[in-house]
Amino acid sequence: MLELVARHLRSMDNPKLEVLEASDGDEAWTLARERLPDLVVLDVMMPGMSGWEVCRKIRQDASLAHAGVLMLTGIGENLNETTSPLFGADDYIDKPFDFQSLDQKVKKVLASRAAQREAVPRPVGNGVGGAVKPPKFKTEVKSRSKQQTQRKKPAVRAEKGKKIMAAKKAKKAAKKAKKSAKKAKKK
Repeated sequence: MLELVARHLRSMDNPKLEVLEASDGDEAWTLARERLPDLVVLDVMMPGMSGWEVCRKIRQDASLAHAGVLMLTGIGENLNETTSPLFGADDYIDKPFDFQSLDQKVKKVLASRAAQREAVPRPVGNGVGGAVKPPKFKTEVKSRSKQQTQRKKPAVRAEKGKKIMAAKKAKKAAKKAKKSAKKAKKK
């Protein structure tokens, strides 16, 4: 299974992946700590540390917060739905599976962790690390000659927040009134 999945992941073009292989859970954990991968594909049943144990360790390590975890399992979909979130896996795929489904899951997990990857500086070593991209802020131009920008003022953000809260309260009140009207109509 390891050889088949690794060979398939290496053949993917979009995204192009650098694939590292581990033959057991302990080796997978060591590689994850050393290389800080963007995605870890784990089989639940591995020699040594299980895939769930490796997943839990990844989720407890701040330097791996950006790493997506995809579990390969043969334990059944119902059990996966409840177990995967408990250990912090981003997604799972039941065995047997087709490679098209695997590709979709890989892309989905990578996309779901994109914000964490961009927000955390990582050492270059696995081909994708480096400096953090500067955050994108909404800006206002003060003077065209100076081209000076700044973040929106807190008062503007607070006012917008008040409007949103007022709209939510109004919606809630309308729902309550509608329920009261239904109750009165039934009586």
